[in-house]
Amino acid sequence: MASFLSQASSYFGRTNISVNYTIDESQSPAHCGLWKIFRATRNASSLAPAAGGSSSASASKNTVSIWTHTFNTRGQVRQRITEQLKKEASSLTRLRHPCILEVVEPLEESRNDVTFATEQVFASLSEALVSDHRQDVQLDEVEIQKGLLQVARGLEFLHTAKMVHQNLSPDSILINAKGDWKLAGFSFLTPLELPGGGGKTPWTFPDYDPSLPPAMSRNFDYMAPEYALDEKLGPENDMYSLGCVVYAVHNKGSPPFRNRNSLPNLRGNADQLATTIGSQSWSRMGSDVLDVLSSLLTRFPAARLTAASFQQARYFNSILVSTLKFMERDSFAGRTKEERVQYLKGLLKILPQFSDRLLRRKVLPAVLELMTDRSLLPFILPNVFHISKNLSSLEFTNSVLPKLKPLFAVQDPPQNMLLLLDQIEPLFVPKTAPTTFREEVTPLLYAALEAENVLVQEKALRTVPRLAEILEYAHVKEVLFPKLASLFAKTKVLSVKVNCLICFHAMVGILDKYTLTEKLVPILARIKTKEPSVMVATLAVHESMAAKVDRETLATAIIPQLWVMSMGPLLNADQFGRFMKAVREMSTRVEKEHTAHLRDVKRMQDHTDSYTADARAGGPGANGAAGGVTGIGAGGEIDFATLVGQTKTARGADKAVADDPFGLADDFGALGGGSSGLGSGAGLVASDISPAVSSTPTPIGGLTPTHTGRSAPKPSTSSLLSSSTAPSTASSIPALAPPPSFVRPPLSASSSSTSSRSAAPTTSTIAPVNGSWNSVLQPSSSHPKSAAATPTASSAAGGGGAGPNYNISLPPATGTGWNPAPSSLSSSLAPAIEPAAPVSIAPTPAASVGPPGWGGSVLQPNKSAAVGGAGAKSTTDAWKDFDPFA
Repeated sequence: MASFLSQASSYFGRTNISVNYTIDESQSPAHCGLWKIFRATRNASSLAPAAGGSSSASASKNTVSIWTHTFNTRGQVRQRITEQLKKEASSLTRLRHPCILEVVEPLEESRNDVTFATEQVFASLSEALVSDHRQDVQLDEVEIQKGLLQVARGLEFLHTAKMVHQNLSPDSILINAKGDWKLAGFSFLTPLELPGGGGKTPWTFPDYDPSLPPAMSRNFDYMAPEYALDEKLGPENDMYSLGCVVYAVHNKGSPPFRNRNSLPNLRGNADQLATTIGSQSWSRMGSDVLDVLSSLLTRFPAARLTAASFQQARYFNSILVSTLKFMERDSFAGRTKEERVQYLKGLLKILPQFSDRLLRRKVLPAVLELMTDRSLLPFILPNVFHISKNLSSLEFTNSVLPKLKPLFAVQDPPQNMLLLLDQIEPLFVPKTAPTTFREEVTPLLYAALEAENVLVQEKALRTVPRLAEILEYAHVKEVLFPKLASLFAKTKVLSVKVNCLICFHAMVGILDKYTLTEKLVPILARIKTKEPSVMVATLAVHESMAAKVDRETLATAIIPQLWVMSMGPLLNADQFGRFMKAVREMSTRVEKEHTAHLRDVKRMQDHTDSYTADARAGGPGANGAAGGVTGIGAGGEIDFATLVGQTKTARGADKAVADDPFGLADDFGALGGGSSGLGSGAGLVASDISPAVSSTPTPIGGLTPTHTGRSAPKPSTSSLLSSSTAPSTASSIPALAPPPSFVRPPLSASSSSTSSRSAAPTTSTIAPVNGSWNSVLQPSSSHPKSAAATPTASSAAGGGGAGPNYNISLPPATGTGWNPAPSSLSSSLAPAIEPAAPVSIAPTPAASVGPPGWGGSVLQPNKSAAVGGAGAKSTTDAWKDFDPFA
């Protein structure tokens, strides 16, 4: 139950102000009578003003002061306190004047306190007079004079309305955020006449009750003697109190007399007024102050100044005070435009005489309010910039920059934008953070680049080179550079185009190589004008870019354009010479770099050729032969074909031979540079291929995938080397001629399988001769032994080479079925085929060389050859020491 009551009490204790505002309790509150004053900020969710408050004030002011009083008494005392607080708040709400504190939210009452909101205030005058540590409330003489004038104007408003403040003191004067002095503390505000024409308001005795808080009674130290002693109520009472305030502000808050809430003390001090004012202790305040005091602190009210005459006193005859008075809203609005312009021009000369604190708190806010008149901006902005130079970065960003941002797009009059552009580097850059400058100040620059006035564009362009060094690289590349490029492309003004080129020159060191090559170079290539200033500026940009772009861009884009521009008819000899110097320097760089590049390419190509030659001599072929069917070389490495799963393993060897009973795939693979080596037996070398074979692979003997049942093998690219990869001389790699023809002896069925698997690896190296293969792989003519051993075969080859050319000549099959005669190579792999007569391989005459020797759809011998024939004898004589199966 207790928890429920606590929650209910908390709910009913919430007010509209507590919901819509966040109170800053980190700072000590100010005081005014029974009120505590806190700084508060309007919540973002609070949009609509409270009922009964000022709509314009609620909508325009996000920072306010919350006045609150928490009750700690009960009964009749609390009731009296509540009535007095309500009267004070309601009086402030009803009274509207520039010199009276402005109410933002009306009074709200909850269970334990009463609250209302006003414009933001720093402190009461009494707190400002005794404060030595708060710089924001310390006062100088000019500010005191201006504040007293504002108090007098507020009193004049009350007296004109037939009302008397009745409790004027430093406690009832508040200093707002702009440094203005505002009247408050209307607990004893008294109308001079009763409502409804009931006559004059009767006098009430100034009683003092010590059981009540001191703020519940009038302050005897500032009370007029005629009111306490003569029972006279009138505006003169407030003027005496004003005299006491004038004395207090010049004496650190001390009143002229200490009456101690006693009427006898007040009477005694009043009788000694004449002698006290003339005393030596008062003379230190100055003659002007003493003149004012002697006209206000009098025993009888008839000799006192009125609120209006007080403002004309000699005490306020100061150029600085007059300047501040002229700047007030109601005074400035009543002046002609010519008077305003002359005032703003003269203000710039007077500003150095003001203190920095007074400039920040009073002059700057007043000047910023004048900017609503756009026609006066050229005269207002210089004053704003002069004051802003002494502001901190935080003060400038929070108070000045938000007022200047709406002016960035104002182009009429042009002087407005010119003045703003002049302050980018000396003011905006040092006073704003990089992010703030990029997001909030650079729009001024871009608006100027797009302006119609040429002077504005030129001013903005003269600012860009320095900003390019300050802004981030991404912003320069993505935002600033495109803006400049757009202006450069569309402008027809020569000076603007030259200034754009100057900006490009400043940005070359910032932009990356891609942006320069792909964007800036094409932009410069589209220049049509022949004006020397444009061409020389373009040359400067190209010279700056030359160190960053590559040689291809120099050779294909920049140097040709420089040649074209150098022929401009308006260039003089010096300008032409500068073009030629740039062309020579760029051309020299292109020559050096491209020559070095070609040397690197040649070096890499030679390295590749050397590696290829080494691989052919003893690398892949030897490894493949040594590794056998497993694809593992002598050094333990795995060749590529085995790695990707294409090399035939020992387990699949029988199937591979069955698919290719004549071993043609292995022999052709050896010719193509495959790593599996030659087939069983001695195998074929390059000269065994007919000279009619071209670079495009042709099915041997008309064999197609239909005939063989599998895809035709593709020759390896290593078997057909281009001339560019061949050595420069024929002697660099000696060519080995093939051995003379021999007759392969018949093999028995039992030994053919073994011999096919134990063939020795070939050691012959196929290499180009004289730098070219002539599109046909054939043996070299430089081998003396081969040429001497087989002169007939060499002449039969048609002069294609010194060595013999061997061909396999087989007659066409007589049937349509696949029925090859079994040979010793296939007898062990195909046991279902019965053995037949041995197949002999013999040299054929030159007339039978070529595809016609491969007749029919089945490979078989044209006729049987005797093992011991004449041809065999000559071959045996030539190869008497050669054992093909060794």
